[in-house]
Amino acid sequence: MTPSAFFLQSDANLGAIEIAASLGLVLLGILLVQGYTYFRTSEGDFRGLKIPVGTLLAIETFHSFTASHTVYNETVTRWDRAQINSYSLCANMTGGTYITAFVQGFLSYRLYRISGGKKSTSLLCLWLASLRFILGMVMSAECNLDVRRTPNWVGFVTRFSWLIVSTLAVGAAADVAIACSMLYYLWTLAPSGNTTLTATIRRWSLRSGLVASFFSVGVLICFVAMSNLVWVGLYIILVRVYAISFLALLNARPRERRSLVRPPSVSTNTIYDTVPASAAPTGVPFSLAELPSGAAPPVPSTHITAETLGSDVPVADYHIEMTYDRRGNLQFTER
Repeated sequence: MTPSAFFLQSDANLGAIEIAASLGLVLLGILLVQGYTYFRTSEGDFRGLKIPVGTLLAIETFHSFTASHTVYNETVTRWDRAQINSYSLCANMTGGTYITAFVQGFLSYRLYRISGGKKSTSLLCLWLASLRFILGMVMSAECNLDVRRTPNWVGFVTRFSWLIVSTLAVGAAADVAIACSMLYYLWTLAPSGNTTLTATIRRWSLRSGLVASFFSVGVLICFVAMSNLVWVGLYIILVRVYAISFLALLNARPRERRSLVRPPSVSTNTIYDTVPASAAPTGVPFSLAELPSGAAPPVPSTHITAETLGSDVPVADYHIEMTYDRRGNLQFTER
């Protein structure tokens, strides 16, 4: 790539970034819906996970803003003196580096938990993720220094091509290692008695891990084989794929558990044995009977008054409600 042969305002350069920024906004909408779903169903998660998820959504929003601002800056603000590199583009790369490191680090820890505490594979993936973060920050710093050069970007890409290739290659290696290791441990270490849940988790791991791996390899191939900015556009989308995959895995947990681990279907026939107030405490036995498969358990609301038991039995008014909570557990409420 030489400065004389590089023309920014073309389909393969600025056009690729515009398309990627537009698709990134669509994916941001999907990501925000996933974030909303997570916070609605994450009452059992600790703050150490909720706070990073909120931070991730904020960085993703900033990442989309910088991509859109890059397009606006080159097509409106300085359309007659366009230079591809700008502080907005550098900030976009920096945000993508943070997001990539967070997701790869989380998946490395998840790999450690799935493997039953085996550290060798998870430490390898974590080391690759850390190296990817360091190389990405160095690349972002050099990108910021290149903004004031004229012409910029072309010289930066030519002079630091080894750095860009190393960053993309290490990131792709980390993604492939994480995805393959997860599939291996889920296949060999999962209990045989819960095959349906195992297959579901394996499917989610395959979709999330390998999709990011394919995008990472695609970005690397485009940078090496093509002298344009298609790889930058794919890199913008790759960052969004990381976050969507991460939240998809989190949101799949309670839904899969509700669909695969359901309480048995029972009918609740309430029988009250009443005795005078001077006698021993009254017991409240419940008769449980199985319903046909697929039938929904009735949830009666029983109201007992002195008139229904007879005027000679001194009892108080009780109102017992039987409901199911969000996890499918039967609850009794006395009013």
